[in-house]
Amino acid sequence: MGKVAYCYSDWITALAGAAITITNEDSNYPDTNLQNEQIALCTRTTAKVAIKLQIDLGSAKQPQFFFIGNHNFSGGKYDINSYTAADFATGKTAVEANKAVRSLDMFHYESAAPTARQYWEWDFTNATSADTYFEIGRAMIYTPYTTITDIEDYIKPRGYGYRNIINETAYGTRWVHKMTKNRERFELQWKERRAANSIHTEMRTLYETVYGDAHPFVFIPDVSGTACYYVYIESPELLYSEIYGTSGDIGGVKLNLVEAVRGKV
Repeated sequence: MGKVAYCYSDWITALAGAAITITNEDSNYPDTNLQNEQIALCTRTTAKVAIKLQIDLGSAKQPQFFFIGNHNFSGGKYDINSYTAADFATGKTAVEANKAVRSLDMFHYESAAPTARQYWEWDFTNATSADTYFEIGRAMIYTPYTTITDIEDYIKPRGYGYRNIINETAYGTRWVHKMTKNRERFELQWKERRAANSIHTEMRTLYETVYGDAHPFVFIPDVSGTACYYVYIESPELLYSEIYGTSGDIGGVKLNLVEAVRGKV
């Protein structure tokens, strides 16, 4: 069991002058949607041939964290490249090649900072989809993610469900509005820890970063794996127990998370 990590900010949205484009853009689903934190507001293509996301960061940067959220790729591979010029051809460096696609959300992390470049690219030429188009909800590149230093308790409750609105008449006839399917929930807990472990201060930092339950972020349940999820904190309040008379121990820290969008109906 590895450590938990998260990422909220990204350079595509935060840097002045940063821009992102997608080849074969569908004008009804523009590439600017890739920068919106609401990943239901997606970008689509009109074809599935040689699809690339190309990013101009405005200045040379060394991203280590790469995330694609709420996509419809069903398989295949993708590459990550950097370039020295805006033509996305000059001075090409293959940062990563033939990375496996993960369903719905996927990320890649470079263990060492790559060469600083202004121009970056995801190449999805070898990705596949069951649809006639490619669709992506969010694209992010940034510095290293934030790691929670203390591993959570071994037992971790996890949920899987559907979000529906169900109206029922006085005679028992139901009218169902299907909203979200395949939505995952997570509960992480740290029952009792020495205050020196700083789990409570790290949770404070997370809450302050996303303003409680206000903003979604990328949740990585184990930095040694490939799984990631785009989530909200379910409660705006961080609650934990201070255990007095025991040299500043704390306990009962819980982090409840729910996916922002998963398998949107």
